[in-house]
Order: sequence, then C-alpha cells, then structure tokens
Amino acid sequence: MYYNEFIMIIKEILKGSCENSRLLESLMDMFDCEKIYDSDDELITDVFFTLKHYASGEEDVQKEEWVYFLDCLLGKCEYSIKEKMRITTNNFSE
Repeated sequence: MYYNEFIMIIKEILKGSCENSRLLESLMDMFDCEKIYDSDDELITDVFFTLKHYASGEEDVQKEEWVYFLDCLLGKCEYSIKEKMRITTNNFSE
C-alpha cells in the first residue's frame, strides 16, 4: 500500500524539488489517512507521519533518514524502528 507513491515523493525530496506546501496538500489528497492509521505496516505509518511532520515544518528530516526509508520501500533492507532511531540519533548528535 502506497510504496510507489512514497518512493516518488522521497526521491523528489532528495532531489530538492519538493515544496513543503505542495507536499502537505498532496499528502491529504493522495492518501487515505484512515487506511494508514489502521495499517499494520510500521514502515507505511512511519513514512507518512515523517512526511507530514516534515511538510508542516514540525520536523527537520536528514538525508540519511530519507535514504533509509527509500531503501526499505525499495526492498533493499527490512524496516526496523531501532535502525531508524540509530540513524536519526547518530545524525542528531553529530
């Protein structure tokens, strides 16, 4: 559910060609929030909420976190909240 859409959005963010205001509108238009809230797929819920917080300006997301999400969505690695926290904590402390 929504992997392809998230891949497309994250690639745009990494290229620097995604405006936050447009992203926030797209998130509300493109995705069924109830399905995401009810999803058992932790990757989907984490990516969605990270995108939402990033788009609203609540959160600054580092490139390494976007790359990790992208790798997980592409099946290059399995999503783990512990691994994501390790990545974000290491980048925050540097």
